[in-house]
Amino acid sequence: MTKIFNQFIINNNISTNKKSRNNYCSPMKHSEIIDSFTKQTNNINFNGTEKKNDTSNGRFLKGLKNITDPYSGVKLLTFQEMEQISQDLSQINNSQKKIRYLKKYEKSMLPIEHNVYKFFEYKTKKNYFASFSKLLKEQKPYCIKNLQQEQSEVFNKIEDATQNISSKNRKLILDEVSDGRRRILIENTDKHSFKRKVFIEKLLKLQCEDILNRTEKELLKNRKFYGLDDLTEARERFESEPLNHAKDGKTPIDLIIDLKHKYLPDYNDEFKPIVEIARQLPTSNTSINAFIIKYADRSDKEIIERLLNQSVRSVEHIEADSLGGENEADNFMLVSRARNEARGNLPLKVFIKQYPGIPKYTQKYMNDIVNNGNKGKLAGYEWYPYVLKDKLESVGIKVNLEKYKIPTEEAFKTLPPRLRNRYPNYKQFIPDRTEPLNIKA
Repeated sequence: MTKIFNQFIINNNISTNKKSRNNYCSPMKHSEIIDSFTKQTNNINFNGTEKKNDTSNGRFLKGLKNITDPYSGVKLLTFQEMEQISQDLSQINNSQKKIRYLKKYEKSMLPIEHNVYKFFEYKTKKNYFASFSKLLKEQKPYCIKNLQQEQSEVFNKIEDATQNISSKNRKLILDEVSDGRRRILIENTDKHSFKRKVFIEKLLKLQCEDILNRTEKELLKNRKFYGLDDLTEARERFESEPLNHAKDGKTPIDLIIDLKHKYLPDYNDEFKPIVEIARQLPTSNTSINAFIIKYADRSDKEIIERLLNQSVRSVEHIEADSLGGENEADNFMLVSRARNEARGNLPLKVFIKQYPGIPKYTQKYMNDIVNNGNKGKLAGYEWYPYVLKDKLESVGIKVNLEKYKIPTEEAFKTLPPRLRNRYPNYKQFIPDRTEPLNIKA
């Protein structure tokens, strides 16, 4: 069976290396499903204070149709579409027919999901009633070895990256890597198996401890005793609470960020590049091996729905809210749920390094937005394509609006007053009114 699966991978040009993944076009209810392989401390960052994530001003986007994911190139699904797909699949008891039913949704499958779909398509041609779970279980031993290799490659990168950092921090990081290497050799059913999320959190804690210790030395060395209260509060919360636990609007991470900005302006963060590499550890969104290991013990219903539910649309901040981005319509796009979570609070310029196809896919997204606007689907938000173009160009993504039929002077009649001062380039087109026209509730 291993030989058959291996040959299938070769015949269908399926690869799990990062370069190949980036070149693909690439819900509880479906909207609430959380993939444990992709759970990250996405609301943790060392650049700024987290703000409340409110996407209500982006709800106008949810009524748009036929939208391409700017992060992967797949066609996004609405929550209602995913619900209907789930209902339809529940009425089909033949595995081959389920696969045939999903054929029309191939363009909405992310790379790994599409690879799994093609595998099922190949296998169910010979066995109409094959269990999806059984098919994955047959491949699990083979995939465990491959996943271990993928994880080891990331550990190798981390070890290489520690060559030029302080010996103390290098030892701390290498101890965690050594522990990680031991754990990936343990069966995944073992309670002590390697956990990607836990590993990344351990590195983040090392980063926090380094900032706390350096702050203490700085305060005592320069007799800045006025900062000791800040240090004490940050350390107490760091030692007693989860990193992302908010209290009075602040998490332990927020307090440590404040310490760094106040007392360590020249801090050399040796852990940041290490954490960035650690985030490359495979997940079921980025590795077919991780996918098969995770879902081999799931129900057929979960497995077959997973092929599409990661492509359900969600409202995304172009500039992350935790990095200062506002919860305004001009800072929102529709993206797939999986890539939204994968990005977390990474600046878009950094995220593009992981998925270099984003500029190309973003133009397709813009074309779809324009098409909706030309059909009157942007009523009250006709200005959105223009400001989106400017917003994207500010982060290095160039798009064109050649096919947009709504003139600038017409589009900006509906721009909300609170946004008018942001776009001086369009000042001549913005009417001098206290309220915009045709704004839908």
